[in-house]
Amino acid sequence: MSIDRMKQDILNSPMAEARGVERIKQMLERHDATFIEKMYELMVDDEAVAIME
Repeated sequence: MSIDRMKQDILNSPMAEARGVERIKQMLERHDATFIEKMYELMVDDEAVAIME
């Protein structure tokens, strides 16, 4: 998956909604691809846990 797609998914996630889309967008602009990949993994893991509960 491309970094741009990961950014879009992160910005459309409940996590971004809860923390503020604009704030998350600024954070994504400041960090490199490795950070974005890790953030995406955490988002996916959080959603998986929420589904299981």
